[in-house]
Amino acid sequence: MISVITCSKNPIAQSIQERNVQKTIGTECEYLLLDAKNYGGTAAAYNQAVTQAKGDILVFIHDDVYFIKMNWGQILENKYVNDPWLGVVGVAGSQYLYENKCSLTAAGRPFIKGRVIHHLQNGDFFAVVYSPENGDFEVVACDGVFLAVKRQLFESYAFDSSNFTGNHFYDIDFCMQARHTNRVIVSTDIVFKRRSQAAFGKEWSSFGELFLQKWANELPASTVDAVPDPEHFVSTQCVDLKGKAPIEIIC
Repeated sequence: MISVITCSKNPIAQSIQERNVQKTIGTECEYLLLDAKNYGGTAAAYNQAVTQAKGDILVFIHDDVYFIKMNWGQILENKYVNDPWLGVVGVAGSQYLYENKCSLTAAGRPFIKGRVIHHLQNGDFFAVVYSPENGDFEVVACDGVFLAVKRQLFESYAFDSSNFTGNHFYDIDFCMQARHTNRVIVSTDIVFKRRSQAAFGKEWSSFGELFLQKWANELPASTVDAVPDPEHFVSTQCVDLKGKAPIEIIC
């Protein structure tokens, strides 16, 4: 079974997201919604959810995520069945993390993989494309907008709620832990859209510096032999999807 876990500032009893998950997942699941006001950050909330969850695969998603591809749960289950060393699955991430740059996309293409679709409240509908390739790619870390984790990993690891008390870097930090024993991948097989865009302010920068300090002995970290060349940096690509893809929410 898959446990889908999200943390929200304004949770409601029966959310559109819950209906969306249940209709699109294509396999047995449970949906756990936590009230963010009761916890000291996302990491603490997720750790509490792990103690309640019943699934052997735990999927952590942001509260503005809505799936637009059917049977994504079956896709996940098959990946774990076919790869016993698979620990974490994300939809966007990087194969290289610098020792002095905390951004997940700092290495640029071709080291960043995956994509995230955004459908904002103002009507903007676009995809942030990390890379044009489709498939599964081993990475150092994934974006926390979607993190699927094998339940067994929580016997050894946890989200670092002591250091990361806000909403940033708990995801990359967990991946750094998990990669000690398991594979971390990005897959383009799971497709959803977000109803908001990430913000990078002073809090993000502060936790980013903390992340670099914590993992100083293991950074830079890479899953490939090549090393990024800052002088030839290629960023993510923003692709307008208006009129090119369906925008309705499945619920």
